[in-house]
Amino acid sequence: MKKLLNTDYVLWDKANDTLIKFGSNNDVVIFGSKFEAEMDCYGNEYVTKCIDLPNHHQEKLIKQINF
Repeated sequence: MKKLLNTDYVLWDKANDTLIKFGSNNDVVIFGSKFEAEMDCYGNEYVTKCIDLPNHHQEKLIKQINF
């Protein structure tokens, strides 16, 4: 079973409590570096380590990477 890594990042819209997803399959976009995530960051999104997200988002990501 795969786990979230300290080097995995997402873009989190804290105001709406949403993560940025791919349009085609609705999976959350997981970035392999902070720089990579920063390049795609817009408006009220925050670059956040996956392990620093609230539990409900971490659980969704773990299901996604283990699917």
